[in-house]
Amino acid sequence: MPICYIGCDAPTAQQIISMPEFSGEKVLEIEFPITATSLQIDLLIIGPKIDNLIRLAATISDWNIPPAALIILPEATFAEEVESMSHHPRVGRSIFFCKDTAESVQLGLKEIYDFHRKRASLELDNSLSGNFNLNNISPRWLFQTMMEHLDEYIYFKDNKSRFLAVSRYLVESCGKSDPSEIIGLTDFELFDAEHAQDSYDDERKIATGELTELNKEEHILKEGKHAWVASRKLPLYTRSNYLAGSFGLSRDITKQKELNQELEKNHERMEAELLLARKLQCALIQDSVPTFLNSTGGTALQIATEYIPSFHLSGDFFSVKKTTSGGAAILIADVMGHGVRAAMVTAMIQIAVNELQAYAEQPAEFMMRLNSMMYESMHASGQTIFATASYCYLDLESRQLSYIQAGARHGIYTPADSSQHSRIFDGTQIGPALGLLPEVKYAEDYIQLNHQDEIILYTDGVIEAAMNDEEYSEARLLSFLETHRNDDLPQMINRLIESVQSFTDHKGMDDDVCLIGLRVQ
Repeated sequence: MPICYIGCDAPTAQQIISMPEFSGEKVLEIEFPITATSLQIDLLIIGPKIDNLIRLAATISDWNIPPAALIILPEATFAEEVESMSHHPRVGRSIFFCKDTAESVQLGLKEIYDFHRKRASLELDNSLSGNFNLNNISPRWLFQTMMEHLDEYIYFKDNKSRFLAVSRYLVESCGKSDPSEIIGLTDFELFDAEHAQDSYDDERKIATGELTELNKEEHILKEGKHAWVASRKLPLYTRSNYLAGSFGLSRDITKQKELNQELEKNHERMEAELLLARKLQCALIQDSVPTFLNSTGGTALQIATEYIPSFHLSGDFFSVKKTTSGGAAILIADVMGHGVRAAMVTAMIQIAVNELQAYAEQPAEFMMRLNSMMYESMHASGQTIFATASYCYLDLESRQLSYIQAGARHGIYTPADSSQHSRIFDGTQIGPALGLLPEVKYAEDYIQLNHQDEIILYTDGVIEAAMNDEEYSEARLLSFLETHRNDDLPQMINRLIESVQSFTDHKGMDDDVCLIGLRVQ
């Protein structure tokens, strides 16, 4: 049983410690504040050194289970002070008084000890009272502190939606100076009619038991100004479980709403700009490819392409051009990353390809110069950006394919002869990615093509498409191409995309995808 005393002189303190009834108990001298500490106080003796006794008595009387308290008063003012405190509405019945004499203190200590023992037999337990705080805290004080200082609209209403209690923030937001100017009013007398009616309808549903909880965002018009609040409202039950009305908390989210609206406008503007950028990028990347005819006017080289950005803008690029001698120059590139930055690099590659057209039939020279142009631009920007790529030149007269690989493998050769397997470009030379190093020299590799042989150029978005941790992979791509090697070329490209989407169980593509199919006629 913790016994505490405060404001006592030395003789009184010694008398308290020496009480036979307190033998074996812990007796502590304490200091202010006695509220909001972890100390459990069952008996409290308050000496004559304490000022403003009424406030202290009212404070401890507000505790969930008030301690038995003895207030020691000067003999000269005893009757007057007892009269004042005994009739004070905030002073509870667990408060006892005695005069500042040894005999009176002795009797008073016995009186509060007997009171405490009788009450202890009732086994009062604060944890069972439904209060979520320490015993030596006044719920009234906590409530008042919250209502005075939180920047929230906190309110309690009766079953006719009249305010019973309001926070200081709500009072000031309504242009009032004191809660008494709002208590007893309804929303109709403070806010616009539409908001007031909505609130009334919601609160009637709560007050009649139709709703057990309500969460919503509400628009209000107050003094000609638009505002938004996020509200949560609950039923207000009395301790006898009577549904008396509702209570709630509304948070001003006007700034958040305005910010969201501004973000939505910016997002719409950005979406429009990205859509325009995508159209421009698609215009740069060929919508059609050149026609390659043989001497009799027939098709010498069939070409099919597929270009799928994963987002508005793509980091993949391809180019198919006819050289001055009638050969085919094909570039496929995969820029690191996605979005605007990667798209800007693809635009740079497009410009460089046009400028390097004179070297189209010299793959090694073409790639060396393309790398130098990209490195100079990237190095000047201070950014580490690169692109993996494959460049192919096909001499349609000799059917010889010269190719260079930079940074990664991007090509597969599928012979028309079904007895032969498809194979990844197996040249021994894979040079550095474009834009990483200056003055790189690339080595060419060669494939001799036959009638109906196919070349498939692809970016990583195909083979790295994944279901969980499993990728589509080069192995699946090779198997697909062997199975479909005699299909119509455009249909085969479309079926390949469907195969990847079926594998990932996803209609879209998580990465940019670029495919070029070539078939020698």
